[in-house]
Amino acid sequence: MRVRRPCMMPTNTIVHPTKCNVVNTCSESVVNHIHPSHTTCMNHHLVKNVHFYPHTTSNQYTVDEVNVYGGPMPPMNMNQMNMNPMGMNPNNFPR
Repeated sequence: MRVRRPCMMPTNTIVHPTKCNVVNTCSESVVNHIHPSHTTCMNHHLVKNVHFYPHTTSNQYTVDEVNVYGGPMPPMNMNQMNMNPMGMNPNNFPR
């Protein structure tokens, strides 16, 4: 025999849109950033060359001697020749 079920109306099913849930997780990492720097200490030295020009002065003396022959002369003694202490006759030099 067959069992009959009572007559029921079909049930309506409504499917709603899926509700989305977001679960956030966080993680951390370390990144090393290296920024090198360098300092150069410049030591400057200036050499001042001072130039000197020493100058000296000297004196030189020259003596010129002239023999003048005026022809035959009568003999004279030394006092009459008017000789200076150097032994030269100043009258014989041109001026």
